[in-house]
Amino acid sequence: MSSDQEITIKSDFVDLLKDKYLSYALSTITDRALPDVRDGLKPVHRRLLFAMSELKLGSENSFKKCARVVGDVIGKYHPHGEQAVYDSLVKLAQSFSHRYPLIQGQGNFGNIDGDNAAAMRYTESRLTQISELIMDQVHDGTTEFVRNYDESEFEPKVFPSAFPNLLANGSNGIAVGMATSIPPHNIMELLDMAIKLQRNREITDDELMSNFHGPDFPTGGVLISSKSEINEIYKKGRGSLRLRCVWSEERSRNGYSIKITQIPYGVQKSKLIEKLADLVISKTINEISDIRDESDESVCIIIKPKNPSIEAQKIMNKLFRLSDLEITITINMNVLQDGDNKVPKVLGIKEVLAQWLDHRQSILIKSYQYYLEKAEKRIHTLEGYLIVFLNIDRVISIIRTSDYPKKDLVAEFSLTDQQAESILEMRLRSLRKLEEITIQKELKSLLRDRKEYMLILGTKSSQISKIIEQLTSLAQSFREDAHLTKLSSRVTSVEDQVLNLEAYAEDVSPMTFMMTNKGWLISKEGHGIEDYNRDVKDGDEICFIKECYSNSDLLLFSNRGRVFTLNTSKLHNNKDFEPIKKYFNLETDEKIIQLLIDDNDKTDLMLISNKCKGMISPKNKIKSQTKNGKVVMNITNTNQILKIVKPINHKYICILSDAVSVILIDQTNINRVSKGSGISFQKIKESELLDAISVDIENKVAIRSLVNNRIIAKLDDLQNYLGERGRVGKKLKLNLKGGVYLSII
Repeated sequence: MSSDQEITIKSDFVDLLKDKYLSYALSTITDRALPDVRDGLKPVHRRLLFAMSELKLGSENSFKKCARVVGDVIGKYHPHGEQAVYDSLVKLAQSFSHRYPLIQGQGNFGNIDGDNAAAMRYTESRLTQISELIMDQVHDGTTEFVRNYDESEFEPKVFPSAFPNLLANGSNGIAVGMATSIPPHNIMELLDMAIKLQRNREITDDELMSNFHGPDFPTGGVLISSKSEINEIYKKGRGSLRLRCVWSEERSRNGYSIKITQIPYGVQKSKLIEKLADLVISKTINEISDIRDESDESVCIIIKPKNPSIEAQKIMNKLFRLSDLEITITINMNVLQDGDNKVPKVLGIKEVLAQWLDHRQSILIKSYQYYLEKAEKRIHTLEGYLIVFLNIDRVISIIRTSDYPKKDLVAEFSLTDQQAESILEMRLRSLRKLEEITIQKELKSLLRDRKEYMLILGTKSSQISKIIEQLTSLAQSFREDAHLTKLSSRVTSVEDQVLNLEAYAEDVSPMTFMMTNKGWLISKEGHGIEDYNRDVKDGDEICFIKECYSNSDLLLFSNRGRVFTLNTSKLHNNKDFEPIKKYFNLETDEKIIQLLIDDNDKTDLMLISNKCKGMISPKNKIKSQTKNGKVVMNITNTNQILKIVKPINHKYICILSDAVSVILIDQTNINRVSKGSGISFQKIKESELLDAISVDIENKVAIRSLVNNRIIAKLDDLQNYLGERGRVGKKLKLNLKGGVYLSII
């Protein structure tokens, strides 16, 4: 084979691989991971509910085996693994997973401890009232049906969804290159917002959310966030909230115990108790003598302190910090929108509700067109029947004597073919006088209905009023229906975060964190430590020292663009150095290049690589929760590493490269991102970045030697170095030898 042929085959293979992976990526986004903004469902959930509806498993009907349901789903609509389908069914039935369960289960459907459901051959299921609301009118001309995978059946593209399922139940999913994380919310708050928005599409976000309190989880809990923080997150459709357990102090003769009655959403109770026990056994927490799980159908975890004189709040503060009694809830409202085009986009709550209301208006128009056509067809038939009653003897005579009764009826009474056919199909008992009265009543009612249908279809204002009427009626159902009323009450409470300084006083102590060049960590009590190199091994030295507190979060940035978060409470004031790999999974050539304290402020950080590609990220948006850390800057070039991470305290960034060129760029024009590949801050060819610093235009900057801190040169008038981002900058007549850094003088 020639080299040209080899290149062609390789090229074809690469192109084919790209096409196939793109197809796979798109299919995971549109057909698996992300929900549709209109009905809030993924395809597997939609197919489950539709299959159960076709099996007549309504909320008032008897249960059927889950195996029967799963068999219908995978046989007719969803040719995937039966266990995956059953797992989806189980989750839709779990009251601790779904705020408003779509399936009612009978049998063992798992529990909050993380125990699995029984096999599908043992469990039974049927639909709930909520899922019936979602599918209401599905056969009334509202829904486009498409062929299934083998073109033997039809399935709906999307449900009419009279219930705002996307926001009410939420959704989670991970696709290729994107994910979604939408928490559940309270139906009464959602309907309140929907009615406001339907009345006035120009309403402001704050007015819309005046009675909105954020997520409402089926397992309850307490949101530690202010109303303004919640509103800001839901305006953008992206952010994070903190969720805590619900606890109380139970007093007795012998002191008190802490009683936990609600745990954060998604936390398995059994694993939580194991974690609490580990904290006690390892003596990370010394104030607890006993932990008991007294739960039955509701959660009840009892924590007994060693000494009644210890305040319960202080114990809980430690547990919040060290366990899943407090978690972070990520909100990323990434959904498929733009109708059947299925375009993924992150939407704010106002836009999500607006698109659902647009869908409801489309359903209203389609359903009333369907009802109008049906009414007109019936009116047409009834008008033919009345002709029979007015000429009953003649009609009977024609039917008895004519060889072509249909043709003769049409000719004599000016009937249509449809009317004549309906008359010929009438039974003799329908010719009673009583039947004539019934037909006249039905005709009168249908004429009245037709007038209403035409009125609603004729004006947009009538459609808006009708949708408001439907929303109000739904809200009324949740107030009056015995079963739905239980679901309407808010479960998750909201509290503004209040720091109890007295509770923290004894828990938080000053400490100093240190790290060596070779990646060894140690913490020591107190501040102002002088002999910090005493225990360092030969050939190594301390490179980072941070005076912090025993509950501080440290942000460690690596040269590979990752950030790791370390809470100092995990170090337990160790006397010996520990390897950083005990806490984080660093690659072989990966090193920590910066260490900052996360003090929950809104400071921006500049991240710049050795090739002068940079980005600006809010410090409070890049915290990592795992041992693998979080990629903040994508390092794609093998010759590129992240070199500088510094806070931004001024308007400009002064950059120096080893080509001895300086540029001053305005950082306020650069977009803030929490992840990216960076943009060009300074144009360099074979050169590399030496240093960068945040400055104001009136500052003076010194170029200093790393060896002895001596000033090598001064930049007195920074106006001379001002330029556009991505330019070369101004060349200095200097000969820089050895390492240098920039400082303000």
